[in-house]
Amino acid sequence: MRSGTQKGAALLTAIALSTTMTAARAEEPTSAHELDPVERAEVLFTRAMELSAEGRETEACPMLEESLRLDAAMGTRYRLAECYEKTNRREAACRLYTEVAREAQRAGMSERESRARLRGEALSAMLARLVVWVPKEVAETPELEVTIDGRPLDREAWTGDPLPVDLGEHVLEAMAPGRKPYRRVVPVHDTSVPIELSVPTLRAQNEAPKTRRAEVTIPSTNRSTETEAPSVRATVALVLGLGGAGALLASAGIAAAALATGGLSEPARGTSAVGIGIGGASLVAAGVLWLVTPPAKARREGGAAMAIVPTVGPLGGGASLLGRF
Repeated sequence: MRSGTQKGAALLTAIALSTTMTAARAEEPTSAHELDPVERAEVLFTRAMELSAEGRETEACPMLEESLRLDAAMGTRYRLAECYEKTNRREAACRLYTEVAREAQRAGMSERESRARLRGEALSAMLARLVVWVPKEVAETPELEVTIDGRPLDREAWTGDPLPVDLGEHVLEAMAPGRKPYRRVVPVHDTSVPIELSVPTLRAQNEAPKTRRAEVTIPSTNRSTETEAPSVRATVALVLGLGGAGALLASAGIAAAALATGGLSEPARGTSAVGIGIGGASLVAAGVLWLVTPPAKARREGGAAMAIVPTVGPLGGGASLLGRF
């Protein structure tokens, strides 16, 4: 009796467990490997649209990317462009809108073509431009590949076609088998001025970099020093100045002594006047000579110069001002 009771309990337990497992298996979603690519793409697209409706574009975009990879449907491409636009990936959105417009034109879908083209053009006006030049001798490199941000650049764009890009840093790369790759990071901060880039010749892998020759500067042995001796005219100006000042002081001393002894006699007055005249003329001549004497550097370089030359004639004397300009 006990044995019969145990068998019955075990049977009931097995039935219950089997029922539970069957119900759980029925609730499980169909495994991904049981769906073909198009069906998987449809599932991802539907879920991405639900997330987008909730404002969760950052989660929706990767699902749309995978859906497009599995099934390159025009509608998926258009919705992915919208997702990129909402997440400020304007260049990618513009590119996808352009692709949709071309595909819709081929399919005769004028309304979708017009809508995609208008949205692409609106985004294009907000983008910066890169202009990539690949010189002919560089373009002839076997199996050369040029990329912008890891995306291959068509050969048609190697001749200076403006490429729309987002603001920020971008990476230009060029590579070829057996050649050292070229890489340049380009910061872009302005949408008004295109940035021009050129791809240089790629060196061979075993080619040593060019060494720069050391440059040695040998000082000149015949160059005048800054402490150059004064010129003759400067010396004459100094002597005249000192002599003129001395004549003025002497004349003033004679006049003062004559006045102190009872008056300024005729001889004293004449001597004083002559001294004052000579002293004044000497000072004026010294000043003129000093002003017209060129600096040492100007004399070396043959610059402008002036000179006063005394002259004597039958009717008297004078001075002539000569110059070089």
